[in-house]
Amino acid sequence: MFLLKKLLFKFMELGLGLRTCFSLDTKNPIFINFKLTEDELVQVKKQLPAGFKIQPIRFTENELEPSYWISYNFYELKYPKPELSAVKKARLEINTFVLDALGRPGVFVFCDSPFVSKETKLSFIGFICDFAEWLVTKIYGVGQMIPLQFSLDEKVRVNFKTGKHQMEVELPIPELEPGGGEKLSVDYWRFNDISFFNQGKTCDYVNVNSSFFMAEFIAISASQVSQNCVSPIFNRKPDRVLVHRGEISYLVNSMNLCSVVGEANG
Repeated sequence: MFLLKKLLFKFMELGLGLRTCFSLDTKNPIFINFKLTEDELVQVKKQLPAGFKIQPIRFTENELEPSYWISYNFYELKYPKPELSAVKKARLEINTFVLDALGRPGVFVFCDSPFVSKETKLSFIGFICDFAEWLVTKIYGVGQMIPLQFSLDEKVRVNFKTGKHQMEVELPIPELEPGGGEKLSVDYWRFNDISFFNQGKTCDYVNVNSSFFMAEFIAISASQVSQNCVSPIFNRKPDRVLVHRGEISYLVNSMNLCSVVGEANG
């Protein structure tokens, strides 16, 4: 009954034209990153809406020079209610970093993402969560439910295949010495304030707590990846893999309309 009331409440919010705000707790986020070549950069620019311009950033504090990136951000969704604790879902956003037509820095979510994992075990609660996640993709106008495997223990394991996308990564995770991890850069913090969806027509405003700024990531050599990662942009191995053990919480002000103006992509 609680889940049904919650779903109806969200419909009421949308029907009344109010902004929907919610907290998002992410567990064990990882980034599988590709530093774009000149040819790949041309392909990415073709996928951006008019007026949007891709931007180079320093992804972590340790990087000396900014680069153009495509970042696969995987994490486990953590549901806040105890009755949903048995439900395990993974989410994937494929991002790059942009200035929109109004000059605002943000994360551009593209390549058909976000993807959310389907439940593998049949249960009523699992069905409800699948339906809720599916409904979110329809409200946002983007995203898919797919067979997506993601786990983080002594190894990081990622496996999914859909449409033009394919990735299978299994890497051992080295021990992190105290203070020996990498932190996300000021560039990343600044661009993470807005996420652009639906070809830049809608956006989420994102606020994070101190766990985001304090999070230490383990950098893993991507040379150990055995298979190429396939997307509409590339067919190769990633350049960097960053793993964080723990949780990062966000407060999301979702589904805001964005003014998309400007000339063709530069």
